Order: sequence, then structure tokens, then C-alpha cells
Amino acid sequence: MKTVLFGLDGATYTVLDSLMDKGVMPNLRAFCQAGVRANLTSTPLPITPQAWTTLATGRSMGHHGIHDFVRMEQTDQGMMLRFNSSRDNHCPTLWKLLSDLGMRATALNYYGLAPAEPVNGHTMPGFVPGRYLKRSSHPPDLFERLKNVPHFDVSVLGLDLDIEKEGLAEMPPERWTEWIQLHIDRERAWFSTLEYLMLNEPSDLTAIVFDGVDKLQHLAYRYLDPALAPQNPTAWELGVIELCHTYFRQADEFLGRTLDLVGEDGRVFIASDHGFTATHEIVYINKYLNDLGYMYWNREIAEDTTESIVVERLTKFVGTYDWPRTRAVALTASCNGVYIVNTAPEEYYAFREKLIEQLLQLRGPDGGQIITEIKKREEWFAGPFMQRAPDLTLTLRDFGFLSTLNAAQPVMTRRAPAGTHHPTGVLLGVGPGLRHGADAGTLNILDVAPLLMHSVGAEIPQEFEGEFPALMYDASYLDLVPPQFAKGAASSVFPEPLTVGSAEQQTMDADDELVLANRLRSLGYID
Repeated sequence: MKTVLFGLDGATYTVLDSLMDKGVMPNLRAFCQAGVRANLTSTPLPITPQAWTTLATGRSMGHHGIHDFVRMEQTDQGMMLRFNSSRDNHCPTLWKLLSDLGMRATALNYYGLAPAEPVNGHTMPGFVPGRYLKRSSHPPDLFERLKNVPHFDVSVLGLDLDIEKEGLAEMPPERWTEWIQLHIDRERAWFSTLEYLMLNEPSDLTAIVFDGVDKLQHLAYRYLDPALAPQNPTAWELGVIELCHTYFRQADEFLGRTLDLVGEDGRVFIASDHGFTATHEIVYINKYLNDLGYMYWNREIAEDTTESIVVERLTKFVGTYDWPRTRAVALTASCNGVYIVNTAPEEYYAFREKLIEQLLQLRGPDGGQIITEIKKREEWFAGPFMQRAPDLTLTLRDFGFLSTLNAAQPVMTRRAPAGTHHPTGVLLGVGPGLRHGADAGTLNILDVAPLLMHSVGAEIPQEFEGEFPALMYDASYLDLVPPQFAKGAASSVFPEPLTVGSAEQQTMDADDELVLANRLRSLGYID
């Protein structure tokens, strides 16, 4: 059965329900009344690369290998930075699985599609600058067929990550309107692509991710969460709120048009990779580790005053660490993790337990406990690629991301709340067999892959780690169309890991290396 995955990156019912109540999203309201909804528990680290890859593969991070946007690797030359790409995903995606079955699949603006893998259908990746989008898409002549599509503009479709970083720190008020409008325009370009392909080159499974939801909420969550929205907004705040509503009205229009394209004989599922909430403080974890005597800088580092969680040049910043003296350090904000280094194997577990105890003792200005949960790598990321995760992954009391910068003190209160990821996202569905006006409770992001495979009429691979979410369907329908499970295991995309310096790594196409290097540069990770 024709199926669409309508991805809303970072969507949360806190915001969506409020917008439906305000009349901003009437199509979504009708969708909920006609279909089924559930809470969707994200991955142990609720972040785009790990979560969307898990949804697309039905496998956990320890098996597919994508933990974060980047990863650090210890080599003979020291700590090296690598930007994760499709080559670092070691489990087949839904698009690959369906292609191997002779079915068609389309994935648009989805994380982890570059470099492009041949599929029976189309792929256009997210998180790729516009000038590299064409060569990172499949099939090779796709852009030639799309060039006359309204709003199809690679300079708009591509992601300017220098601009995206602005949303993760204090942004001047005069930049907000242009910044939000950019995401409105970008989503329109992506939907035009979706609409053209669904009309002219339809697939059995079509997936698209609208990532502006995440971007706007990072910046403007305090204007979208009804519990935080100002009671007497200024003129500038009213303008921001209305522009955010314009974004969501447009997304709602796209949902309605997608439903029309699918028709009554198909299904549409809405999913987010994680939810959203407000963060009220910044945790400068390296400052705390420095106070404990576990992390050192090799020079004087200026104290952050911009409430930032990102650094301008990560490779340069990593070079400011005094590595021989450091035993525990946080390397990137997005991984919310602490790496243990320079510790003998026989001392590792004792040191780790001591570090956990001390991390749990971190207190905020109000005396409250800051770190509420600490995940050990082998317990939460088990699998052949477990070592790509930090030794410890921290959950903060307000679910915020760690800052790796230096500061006057380890925990500081924000001047205004900011948006951050929450581990509970959304899953909704409408179409034949799905329940009407129902709530399916809480499901796991691992359950989405088997849900989609069943929807298109394919067998569910036995290596999928999630469960088929039967509560999304009427029981009588499943009696007629029960899920079918494959007997054989699907092969990995890359059976063996690509190690730094390996022959496989060295043979990577030179142009692909250039694309990855420029993505790192646009993120501010390299010069």
C-alpha cells in the first residue's frame, strides 16, 4: 500500500496540540480525529543523526554505528575528527531493503543519505550545502528532471550550517525574521520536490523530513510553548509568534496536500525523531571536570558570555586541551557525553564509578541536582560499534545539551529559556486499518521501521530490534492483514567497519572527501 512518512524533526505534542487549539493546523486536527496517535520514545541520545538512522534501519546505535554528527577517533597522531556519512551506517535502510525487494522508495531531506547509495527510487540528503546537493542525490539525472519544478532552488534546499549555528546561541533580534523566513522558504522548496515526485514518479514508500520544526524550536521555543509564551508580548514578540505560526500553517497545508496525493487507499504516518522542551540553564561540563582535576586546558581559555553550546572551530578548540594531563573530557555539545582517556584498563571501572559519583554531585544555583541520569556505553549502546559512543552519556534535569566551553562557573542560569531536545516525540497515522481518534500509548522509535514495512506490504526483517506496533491498528484489520516476518537476515550495507587509514577508507572518491570536508568547514569544525 502506498505509504508516506511525513517527518517533523523535533515535533512535540506540547506545541502541536497548542497550535491545533489555536486553529493554526486544521489539517493536523482532522488527521488526529481520523487516525491514531502515540508518544514516541527516542534513542538513548535523542539527536537527529542517531534517531533518524535508527528509524530508517530498525536498529540501535551500537549496530548501525551513527551516534552523532561527528565522532572523535584516537589515532597515533592524536584525536582525529570525522564527520559521519552514509558510509558510516552499517545497517541497510528501508530504502535499500525495499529496493532489494523490487519496490520503489523515495527519501528527501533525510539525514545520512550522502554519499548517495543507488536505490530503486530517489534520495536527496539533508544536512548538505546546496552546491553539493546534486552530486549527493540519486539518480544522477534527478536534478535535470526537477529543474522546472516551482521553488526548486538548490541554494534554498541546501543547508547553510553557518546560518543554522546562529539558532544555538544568542541571536540579535534584527536577525530573527530573516532567519525564520529562510526556513519557511526552504520547506516550500522541499515540499515542491515531494509533490512533483509523488505525482510523476511515485514510490511505494516516500519519506520526507521537515527540519525547520527543530530549528525554529531551538530558537523560539519560549514563544511556542503555551506555558512559556509571554502574556503581554511586545510588538517584536508578536511578529516572531506570527511568523512561527506562518511556518506551521504552511506545514499543515503541506500535510493536507500530501493526504490528497495519497488518497483514501494509502497511509500517511507523521513521526518526529525526538520531542522538545525548554532549557533554563547552561552546564559547562568541562569547567566542572577542570574543577575536579580531570580535564585541563593548555592555555588560558576565555569564559563564555554568549550562552553558547557550540564552538567556532572544533579542531582548534580540541587543540586547546592538555591531553597528557586530561582523564575525562566532553568533546562536542551534541553528544552530551564524557570521554575517559589516559586511564589504564585495570583502573578504568574504578575511575568511571568515581567519576559517575562526582558528576551526580553537580548542583545548580538553586542547590538542585543537575545530572539526573548517566548512561554507561556498554549498557545503552551495545553492539559492534559501541566504541563510537562516549564512555558516559549524561541526561540533564532540563534535558539541555552540554556546553564544552569554559565559564566562570559550571552551571549558569539562562537569561531566557531556549529550546532543547526531549526524549519523547510524536507518532501519528491515518489510513486503511488504522484506528480512528485513538491513542496507542507510548511506542519506541525502533517500532517505526516494522510499522512502515508492514504498511507497504513487505516482510519485516528478523534483525529489526523494535516490535510491530499492533495498537496502531484495529485488531480486526490485523486478523486479515497480519505482519509477516522474514526468515533470513538482511546483509549490512558495509559488513566490516571502515577504520581510519584502511584501504576502503583511502579509496573513497576524492569528490566525496571534498563534500565531507566542506560540510565540516560549513559547520565550523575545520578551517
